[in-house]
Amino acid sequence: MKSLILLLAVTSLFAQDVANWPQFRGPNASGVASADAAPPTEFGPTQPTGKQHLLWKQAVPPGHSSPSAWGEHVYLSAFDPQSQKLELLCLSRKTGAILWRHGAPAEQFEKTHVVSNPATATPAIDAERVYAYFGSFGLMAFNHAGETLWSLPLPMPRTVHGSGASPILAGDLLILNHDGIQGGYLLAVDRRTGKQTWKQEYPAPGGRRESYSTPIVWHDQIVLHRAGVVDAYDLATGKPHWSLETPTSGLSTPVASNDIIFAQTWNLLGEDDQRPPIVDFATLLKKYDKDGDGAISEAEFPSDFPSTLRPEAEKIPHSQNYVNFRSVDRNRDGLIQKDEWEAFLTASAAMVKDHGLLALRPDGVTAKIVWREDTSIPEVPSPLLYKNHLFLMRNGGVLTCLDAATGKLIYRARTGATGPYFASPVEAGGRLYLVSGDGVVTVIAADKSSMQVLAKNELGEDTFSSPAIVGNTIYIRTARSLFAFGSL
Repeated sequence: MKSLILLLAVTSLFAQDVANWPQFRGPNASGVASADAAPPTEFGPTQPTGKQHLLWKQAVPPGHSSPSAWGEHVYLSAFDPQSQKLELLCLSRKTGAILWRHGAPAEQFEKTHVVSNPATATPAIDAERVYAYFGSFGLMAFNHAGETLWSLPLPMPRTVHGSGASPILAGDLLILNHDGIQGGYLLAVDRRTGKQTWKQEYPAPGGRRESYSTPIVWHDQIVLHRAGVVDAYDLATGKPHWSLETPTSGLSTPVASNDIIFAQTWNLLGEDDQRPPIVDFATLLKKYDKDGDGAISEAEFPSDFPSTLRPEAEKIPHSQNYVNFRSVDRNRDGLIQKDEWEAFLTASAAMVKDHGLLALRPDGVTAKIVWREDTSIPEVPSPLLYKNHLFLMRNGGVLTCLDAATGKLIYRARTGATGPYFASPVEAGGRLYLVSGDGVVTVIAADKSSMQVLAKNELGEDTFSSPAIVGNTIYIRTARSLFAFGSL
C-alpha cells in the first residue's frame, strides 16, 4: 500500500511539473518539453535582426549545472574559482536579473576533471522549494523567496572526476545518487525536513563502481546507471530490485517508456575508430629506438603515444588517453623490453569491451536486453526518446536515430556542428535542440525518416550544460552566461 500511495504521488507530481522544468532535463530527466512548448527555431547573436529572439542575457559565474525553472524563476548552481565560492542562484524568468543567491559553506572543494566544475548538479524544484546539491557540501533547501529551510551536510564523495549526479524529486522524497569509488549510496530524504527516509549502500564488488549520472523514476523503482552496472531500487524503501552487469563508465542518464528502459552504456576504450592500432615491438623499435640497443628508454618513448582517442575532442585538455611508460616498464629498469611490450598489448586487448545503447525489460532480479545498438555511442550526452524515436548525440555532431521498439537504424548523419558534445538533446514542438561544446545549437526535425536540419544557431561561447524549455522560451547556459531566447 505504501508503494502504491507513493507511486500515485509521483505520477501526480510529474503531471503538475510538465509545464515547468523541475530538474536536470525536465520531467523525469526525459528532455521532452510540454506538448504546447514552442521555442524559436532560429535564434542567437549571429542571426539577423528580428530572428535573434533574445529576451535577455545574464552574466553568471562558472558552473556546469543545467538551468531548471519553475513559475517566474530560473535556478542555477555555480562555482567561481577566483572567489572560491559555491552558490545557488535564482534569476527572474522575465528579465534575467539575479534575485537572490546563497553560498554553500564547504570547507574544501572536490577535485574534478580539468574541463569540469564543482557545481555540476542541477537544482530540483517543486511548488514550495528549490533543492541544491554540491558534492563539496551536501544538500540544501530554500523557498522561492530565498529563505533557507534546511541543510544536510554529507561526506564529500571520493571520485576521479568530481560528482555529476543531480537530485530528483519523487512524491515527498528527494533522491540523490551519492556515489564514489568507495562508500557510495542512494539516499532518500523527506523534501519538507531534510531528514533521512532511507539510505541504500551500493554493493562493493571488485573494481571501480562510481557513477556520474542522475537516476530516473520508473513505475515504483529508481533506475540508475553506474560504472559496470544498470540497476534499480524500490522507491519506497530503497531495497534493490534488479541489476544488470555491463561494461560501462556510468556517465549518462537513462530514459524510459512504459515498458522499456534505455541505458546508454559507454566504455573507456570506446569503439574501433577510437582505438588506434598499437604497433608490435619490432615496429616500436624501428620508430623510437634511437640508440639501437634493442629497447625503448623513457627518453625515447613519446609522451603522447595514444592508447585511445576521442575524435572531435582534441582541444579538451586530458581528453585523450596515452600510454604511460612506467606502467609498461614492469621491472622498473628504465627500459621497455619485448616481453614487457607484449604483456602490455595482451592486457590492452583484454580491456576492450563492447558497449552500446541497451533496450532493457526488467525481469525479476535482472533485466533482459531486448535489443542493443553498438555504433556511435555518446560518452556524455544522455539519449532522448520521442514518439518511438530514440536519439543519440555523439562527439563530432554525429546524430543517430533508432526505432525505439526494434532498435532498427532510421538514420545516422552528421549535423555539421563538429567538436565535443556535453549537453544532452532536448525536444520541443517536434524539434530537437542539439548543443555542441563550441556553443552551436543545431535544430532538427524530430519526426522525419532522414535528418532534416532546420537551423544552426551560434552562441559564441563554450557550452557544457543541457538547455531548459518552458513554454515558448529556451534557456541555455554557456561558460559565462545564461541566455533566454523566445517569448514569455
